[in-house]
Amino acid sequence: MNEKIVSKANPRVKELCALRDHPSPTSFLVEGKHMVDMAYEHHVLDEVIACVSVSYPGVKTLSVSEEVLAKIASSKTPSGILGVAHAPKNEVAGDALILDRVQDPGNVGTLLRSAVSFGFKDVFFLPGTASPFSTKALASSQGAIFAVRIHMATDFKAVLFELSKQGCVILGTSLRNASPISTYQRPESKIALVLGNEGRGVSEEILSSCDEKLFIEMEEMESLNVGVAGGIAMYLLRK
Repeated sequence: MNEKIVSKANPRVKELCALRDHPSPTSFLVEGKHMVDMAYEHHVLDEVIACVSVSYPGVKTLSVSEEVLAKIASSKTPSGILGVAHAPKNEVAGDALILDRVQDPGNVGTLLRSAVSFGFKDVFFLPGTASPFSTKALASSQGAIFAVRIHMATDFKAVLFELSKQGCVILGTSLRNASPISTYQRPESKIALVLGNEGRGVSEEILSSCDEKLFIEMEEMESLNVGVAGGIAMYLLRK
């Protein structure tokens, strides 16, 4: 490690605090050894900030005091290590997940874990969706953020057009005018599953552009939390 930073007013500390508050796909903070290890294993770890002894060969390591680490970290009980990471390269490869205005970062992280588990390795974030790089989303993802390809989209029409051009079947989720997901016969081609806002679901404009609309059959309850529903849907639609 280099000389230890003990001043909270150090310029690099201020930069890291700003990065914590304004993350981006090219640079964001991860907290705790598990998340740092995951970033390292996926070759997306750019820097380590620690107040304990660590070893990440080939990665720049910044030594700081406990007080400085506590200032940078968003959690109240930081575990002694933070990391600066970047998202994997954006290359569409398989089944995709499209998130339309999913606003709870906890749901975003949960959906990323399910996406990794069931083979939806490309995740598109439409405008209005919570950032996958926020502290809460990263914590909920439990490292899944490093095993998917993140696509920050600005126009859903462009996303659907590009996926359709690649032969991808677009599946929207809806409680109305939809078919039961349990009886849907998945095509041999790639698919893209669209999940919507916690209260309003997928927008009507997007649903009108989907190839199929599906719903999860339930007893007594009308709807499920989007994190739960998304996990069930991806499991049923997996290859």
